[in-house]
Amino acid sequence: MIIDVNAIKRAGKTSQKFFFEYDGEFDVPLPNATVLAPVKVLGEVFLTENGGAETEGEIVFTVKGECTRCLAETEKEFSAEFSEVFGADGIKIVGGKIDLTKTVKETVTVNIPITFLCREDCKGICVGCGANLNESECKCNNK
Repeated sequence: MIIDVNAIKRAGKTSQKFFFEYDGEFDVPLPNATVLAPVKVLGEVFLTENGGAETEGEIVFTVKGECTRCLAETEKEFSAEFSEVFGADGIKIVGGKIDLTKTVKETVTVNIPITFLCREDCKGICVGCGANLNESECKCNNK
């Protein structure tokens, strides 16, 4: 996810829209969960007067894992906004190019919810009999 700042300057522009699909690995803070490829990154880069660049945009990603309450396999799409400053007081611009990989990985990781539910009203699993309360009633004798 490299953006060539020098190419934008040579084209006489001060900004440029971008779109990437990223298939890399992510640190997922949920057990038995993964981020499915591709992660979509869309945004815009703005060149600054001090020779730097600023990016902003949105990342759309899907998490596949177990529901925190009932353990059912679940897939959910999320989106998160990002912005990053490069050059001057921000992340270094190397060889006239900026790399959004670290920004995307960090943004996805911090935007994965700690509680991952199959649905908002998930009833979970009965601690006594182990029944998935979304699919059947509790079989415990001590109601």
